[in-house]
Amino acid sequence: MNKSGLKKFATNIRIELLSLVKTKVDYFLKLDISNLPIEFKSYESSIKEIKNRCTSDEKLDKSKYEDFIEEVSYTWFNRLVALRFMDVNDITETKVISPLDGHTIPAIFTEAKSGNISDDLNIDRTQFFNILDKKVESKDGDNECYKMLFISTCNYYSSIMPFMFESISDYTELLLPDDLLSANSIRNKVIDGMSEEDCSDIEVIGWLYQFYISEKKDDVFEKLKKNVKITPSNIPAATQLFTPHWIVKYMVENSLGKLWMLNHPNSSLKNSMKYYIDEDTPTTTFLKISTPQELSLIDPCCGSGHVLTYAFDLLTLIYEEEGYSKSEIPTLILENNLFGCDIDKRASTLANFALTMKARLYHRRFFKKPTNPNIVELQEFGTQEFKGIKNFGSLLAPKDIQSFDDGIFSKNNAQYDLQLKILTSTYSCVVTNPPYMGGKGMNAELADFVKNRYPDSKSDLFAVFMERTLELTKQNGFMSMINQHSWMFLSSYEKLREKIIKNHKIDTMVHLGARAFEEIGGEVVQSVAFVLENK
Repeated sequence: MNKSGLKKFATNIRIELLSLVKTKVDYFLKLDISNLPIEFKSYESSIKEIKNRCTSDEKLDKSKYEDFIEEVSYTWFNRLVALRFMDVNDITETKVISPLDGHTIPAIFTEAKSGNISDDLNIDRTQFFNILDKKVESKDGDNECYKMLFISTCNYYSSIMPFMFESISDYTELLLPDDLLSANSIRNKVIDGMSEEDCSDIEVIGWLYQFYISEKKDDVFEKLKKNVKITPSNIPAATQLFTPHWIVKYMVENSLGKLWMLNHPNSSLKNSMKYYIDEDTPTTTFLKISTPQELSLIDPCCGSGHVLTYAFDLLTLIYEEEGYSKSEIPTLILENNLFGCDIDKRASTLANFALTMKARLYHRRFFKKPTNPNIVELQEFGTQEFKGIKNFGSLLAPKDIQSFDDGIFSKNNAQYDLQLKILTSTYSCVVTNPPYMGGKGMNAELADFVKNRYPDSKSDLFAVFMERTLELTKQNGFMSMINQHSWMFLSSYEKLREKIIKNHKIDTMVHLGARAFEEIGGEVVQSVAFVLENK
């Protein structure tokens, strides 16, 4: 995977998308609703919505305006990179943004011009061919027709992956870049920026997101130097750090993998775990697991799902060894074994997408009866028990649980129930790379929260998460983490160390020192990865 190339692509495409969307937003903001150009007469309500999203009291609200442009730009970036990954891995029935070999235009458009349009696409065929055949006037017939195919494809996948392809609002359609077919189009740049080799691993999606937000991350830290505290909306950009794959393997293999090996010492799983550390004298006291469904693993700061996707790989081997059929394994894993949450909507969306891709790549017919992963974007839902969760994240443990009803058949009911389950359950294994944020960066509400709830680890969020993750771990289960090594030495963490030594067992530890994250820019973080047993 060409990470330097991906970083250049992601940062450049963000700048270009923001510029293209801004130009269109500015154009629509200047239009007089009572006297719209003829081509936009049917979009009056959408143009009103664009104006509403960018203004307060009928005046331009700079913050709302910038957030709106960022949101729309990322929506199209997300879908383009997702469809490119799906094209390369033959998940799309017909390639949606990628051309056939020897061609330049997308395969789906080539097929459609020949009269082959999938019945799955909700598209006005008469309108499509009238535009294509120039029977109706159009500024750019080919681009307009391709947009119809592209948008209807996104809407088709909304029923399978609602988290990634939620039904597109009309105003979002208006803000799709005009040129999607030329050699200099955004679509073509996505193809050039994401080679087939890059798309051979779902990890590419996580890397792209980290690179996409890197400029915002730099801005947050520049402001921090001027004593501007990190707000809840900026916590994701400030704290997300993609974990090197070998460290993910070490953490998952020595928690999830080890728990299975303790219960099934004759398992061949060990042969597939490169970083598994075997004990000279195996413990006789461990969490009893008889079937694969009883294993549960959560990443409570899941980001784009790197830990969860590797855990999926390991779980498929366990299920296969136990004789389960290939057709049922991905559904069983998504329903029973893997859980995740994050305060960042974009990250949780990508984690859901990554796990769904793992399931679909494992079993080609998975989309015939898809199962959504147990991953949520942490939300307040307007309830007291989740108040402040965008600031506190999974550190918040709900106690005074209220009933929640957002209407019959409401999607929010299911999301609320899943979030409640995730934050109040305990798990066989908890594995994560937590956010790093010292007290100087915390806003007042977050600082007060950790001082009150976690006084022994309040100096940094990574240490606070050590305590919280152990709360989420079953008795005799495993908690694994990579964080900064300061908790091992500084006097401010003395009580935390005493608590760990008294109540838990340090099972394995890898003291990494500096530059464990060198692949992504060499952040000088003194790191340690470890596995604790909750006993």
